[in-house]
Amino acid sequence: MSGREFSGFDVDTVTEAVSQPPLDELRTTARSRRHRSVAMVTAALVVLAGLAVVPLVAEPDRAVPADPPTPSGAQFSQFTLTGPDSAVDVRQDGCVVRFAYTGDGGRRWSDWDAARFEGTRCVAGTAAGTPGSGTNFFVLGERSYLVTDSGLAHLSTDYGRTWRDADSAIVAVPAFPATARPVLCGFGCAPVSEPLAVDPSSGTVYRLTATAPSWRPLFSLYPAADGSIWATYQMSGGRGATVARSADRGATWTSWEVGDDARVITAVGLDDRNGYVVTRSSSASGGVRLLRTTDGAKTWTATGADLADQLPYDLTVGSDGSLMAITPGEGTDADRRGRLLVSRDDGEHFTVAREYGRLVGSVSVAPGYAWLFGRDDGSTGEPDHVLVTTDAATWTRFSLAP
Repeated sequence: MSGREFSGFDVDTVTEAVSQPPLDELRTTARSRRHRSVAMVTAALVVLAGLAVVPLVAEPDRAVPADPPTPSGAQFSQFTLTGPDSAVDVRQDGCVVRFAYTGDGGRRWSDWDAARFEGTRCVAGTAAGTPGSGTNFFVLGERSYLVTDSGLAHLSTDYGRTWRDADSAIVAVPAFPATARPVLCGFGCAPVSEPLAVDPSSGTVYRLTATAPSWRPLFSLYPAADGSIWATYQMSGGRGATVARSADRGATWTSWEVGDDARVITAVGLDDRNGYVVTRSSSASGGVRLLRTTDGAKTWTATGADLADQLPYDLTVGSDGSLMAITPGEGTDADRRGRLLVSRDDGEHFTVAREYGRLVGSVSVAPGYAWLFGRDDGSTGEPDHVLVTTDAATWTRFSLAP
């Protein structure tokens, strides 16, 4: 696995990335998720695994955690929805990463020390995101977690109880098995550097042996409902991007070059023929366009949607085929709320479905799901739950880990 590290999360820069170019800043800011305290910022990268079990809640004695370190005050957290009622929450304190699990909509969470990883190469006190000197993490699936320790990747496929060298543990295949689910990632995907897939029943992680469809690094990956894979490849700070689609589990790809005058924000697929990509011009005007393909990424046309004043952080396909996008709502930078937009006419027009909570991040979607962070008291302080929707019409409350 690559030793790339993503940099620290800052709420203020999230807003700046929306209103100002360049878009490569979104690689950093898009990961911020929710604010727990003055010194804690959270992030989210989402993958639906769909396996409904509660091993850490029911059997916490199976993990053998080390003594917890004294909190350093520099913590980061990641909330990952893995199914309608299941999720993994991760907290990083310096070189220590802890994992908590719920399988009942957040009503019960496993203890934070039930599963953990402590880096031995990590330099304690190093600013988060400093290349090659810190700890990075990614929830690949309900039971499969990836952690990098100063560039050396480790993998757990048993809910964080035990860890192996990721390079030898990840299985190389010419195409992902039918039972494996491609891992959703976005805004640079670090520390994931290539398409991966997870078997939810065993936790086994797979990588592809086939040549990548672009010389650029992986920027985002979206698994469509029919099993097709939609990916984008883009250089950080550079121009141009590649959009690629695979209808055979990653064995072969159809690709399209965005051009040197645009940058990709995000891309999604409805199926192996229909997909969307949001791009932003690299010119001073920074025009935003939503493009659509109906022939499997061979040709693209603009939908005409006016997104100039509400740049989507993230896009996903709802259960009814609608498009849902997370954008910043009204308010100042300190209390700006999250807003969910929905389109039910193939991306031609978007309307506001809900504005809720405080906008402290962007990767608040998964295939078939979108959510907004908030508090029961209605304030814009530290969130204690998310509201999850599959169609921008009905909502379910999901409690966050205490």
